[in-house]
Amino acid sequence: MAHHDHDHEHNHERDAAAQVPYTARVITVSDRCAAGKRVDSAGPVLVAQLAAAGFDVDPHVVVEPDDAGRIAHAIREAARADVALCVTCGGTGLGPRDVTPEATLTVCDRMVPGLGELMRSRSAGITDHAWVSRGTAGTLARTLVVNVPGSPKGATENLGFVLDPIRHGLKMLRAEGPADCAAERAASEAASLASRPCVLFDFDGTLADTKRCIVETATEVLLGFGLTREQIGDAGRLVGPPFPAAFTLVYGLSEEDAAEVTRRYRAIYFKLGPESHPLFAGIRELLDELRAQGRRLAIVSSKNYKLIDAALADTGIEGLFDAVVSSRDPKDVGKQALVTRALEELGCAPHDAVMVGDRFYDIEGACACGVASLGVYLGNTAEDGELERAGATAVARSVAEMRAILVG
Repeated sequence: MAHHDHDHEHNHERDAAAQVPYTARVITVSDRCAAGKRVDSAGPVLVAQLAAAGFDVDPHVVVEPDDAGRIAHAIREAARADVALCVTCGGTGLGPRDVTPEATLTVCDRMVPGLGELMRSRSAGITDHAWVSRGTAGTLARTLVVNVPGSPKGATENLGFVLDPIRHGLKMLRAEGPADCAAERAASEAASLASRPCVLFDFDGTLADTKRCIVETATEVLLGFGLTREQIGDAGRLVGPPFPAAFTLVYGLSEEDAAEVTRRYRAIYFKLGPESHPLFAGIRELLDELRAQGRRLAIVSSKNYKLIDAALADTGIEGLFDAVVSSRDPKDVGKQALVTRALEELGCAPHDAVMVGDRFYDIEGACACGVASLGVYLGNTAEDGELERAGATAVARSVAEMRAILVG
């Protein structure tokens, strides 16, 4: 009798487990919603639709601008949280800023194009405009990602068309394998970095310990410009984004004031010698070893090109790089364009490269180009967890760890 009760208890547990709803998250993609210029009307409607369909849906809608790197990061965050279904809303058309399908292609392990085809086919019965929608679907670890259009009507109609195949797909996707399979995939990706023939390096905080001089110089200039020490706060936030945009991003300076502060900053910084950019211990040896393996190396830095050229010469490593890509346009505020240029100069495909950097700008720029990344915590430039949240394929906290990952 006791044995029968025991079996009944386990059957009840299995039945209860089978009834646990799949989790879901909605990402609204809209420049105007992200900037607060328009209220997100589609995201909450999708949340209600998913909840009514039996999903355990996060009521907080993630809102991102039409930026492939930001969208990819939000999808990765959903996968890290082991969300079963991630629905992106918007950015599926032919507009120049419609990049949601590209971001989805960049991050997903496997594509599920049939869901996009089904949505277009069913929507075409309502409007011919459906045929210019580029929404797709794919999987990242145990998460199914589905793109729907940005209007509330189009979003809910398209999601409704695919809810049944979504449920069937989730049963297959999540039927086997432990919940930590995303971690297993990440470990496999990290192991592959040693086999990639092209290695792209940021400079500040990655190869050289430059934070102290950057902070001291920027603080001196900002004080002279009229800011107080309280207003300046942590000037280390300036390490990463390019100047003069960094002064606008961090301190809200106008374009004109940021340009003037940058002019004063460089007037001082150009006079500094090798003491302003010493290599981290072991970096020279790591670069030599990578070269000995036949790897092709590049510098990819938002730093002014004159400063980079001087720093490479001062440290004696200028001859180790096949390409040096740095900022030549004050309006160039994105790492993605620099990574793209480096790949072109090296003649390297994205899947054959790894980007090594110390800030989320480096990681997100690489992700936007479909390039794997190694985040490094060497120069106290990034907050703990910043690089992982940005989507780094692997992270290292010492030059020895960098070597183990890159050299193998």
